[in-house]
Amino acid sequence: MKVQVAQVEPCSCLLDRQLAKYTANSSFNHEQKQHTFKNAVIDTKNAEHFAIATDFLDNIESHKKDGTWLYIFGDETRIKGNQSAYGTGKTFLMDCIANALADRRIPGLYVTEETLFGDIKSTYSRNSEESENEVLSRYYNVPVLMIDDLFTASYTEWSEGKLYSILNERMQNSMITIVTSNYSTDRIHERLPLNGRKIASRIVGQAQRIEMIGPDRREKKARDRLQ
Repeated sequence: MKVQVAQVEPCSCLLDRQLAKYTANSSFNHEQKQHTFKNAVIDTKNAEHFAIATDFLDNIESHKKDGTWLYIFGDETRIKGNQSAYGTGKTFLMDCIANALADRRIPGLYVTEETLFGDIKSTYSRNSEESENEVLSRYYNVPVLMIDDLFTASYTEWSEGKLYSILNERMQNSMITIVTSNYSTDRIHERLPLNGRKIASRIVGQAQRIEMIGPDRREKKARDRLQ
């Protein structure tokens, strides 16, 4: 007796529904939408950073299966000489990734830490259209979650717990998470005394790390404008 095995392929309408909710650059202004790999100024200071990011995107299907993370950071305690941990292009690089995801029709969500916590807190309002579980489910399940400037909030036991819950759930479900931060993994516990070491362990275990220390490009742009 022959048995026919049906092959189930993802429906394009499912992707369309996901993109309607999760377009990685949907919150960008006009300037941010110009932050692309094609428009980036790449030099000897950042060429390796962009190479890692483009390789990550080129292998995005493999990373979807593995749930690989990207941790883009620059920590002032690690600088030497005239280097800087600020203005080195961390957010610009993540903008480039978000725009590339949108171009490739890969569902993603880009938020700041402030927006993330604000979304959760908004559900506590009597007039909220979403429950806390619905908002958390969005952050748990979006195919690619991008959080800019992580570990800058004024943390409480509540906020530490929510952040840990989101990152832990995404790790367990093998979901891609991309983060920028000014903290190396060995200093996260200084900001999050309750859950910092657990979060750092998950980042170390899941993430490719891009350390961005170098010239402060914001200062250079300011000097160029004055000349």
